[in-house]
Amino acid sequence: MAAALVVALLGGCGGPGTPAPPTGSPTATATTASPAGSAAPAADGPWGAYPDRREACAAVADDLLALALLPAGLSAGPTVTEVQEVEDEVEAVRDAAPPVLAADFARVQLLVDSYGEALEADSSARFDGQALDETLAPVRDWLDGTCRDGD
Repeated sequence: MAAALVVALLGGCGGPGTPAPPTGSPTATATTASPAGSAAPAADGPWGAYPDRREACAAVADDLLALALLPAGLSAGPTVTEVQEVEDEVEAVRDAAPPVLAADFARVQLLVDSYGEALEADSSARFDGQALDETLAPVRDWLDGTCRDGD
């Protein structure tokens, strides 16, 4: 997921075309693709769409890194369509995440959605990177508390 999110972010920064679908993502084997905009139910185990703690920790760490890049990617003058693609990727991250993190990723999705709406109304709208950082704090805390020891 993280790779697809970064591609979606950077897709508008240069080359033509739409972002490629995620490849090699841990969720690619654990979930099935759903049409954009539809919320496929996440796996209902404690690790979301991931089979164990190790894979969940690795995937959430990758996703956190990609999400931390949102302000830079969204400051490059994205179109409303590109912001919608990013929102769809965040939705996929939310759907795959361990259930305890789903609400945090939903808040990130809402930030991106709100930015897309603001951008539609005013092409000079700016993404709120500080709000994103605050929204991601519980995800960082989860990683620290759940994944720090490692197995």
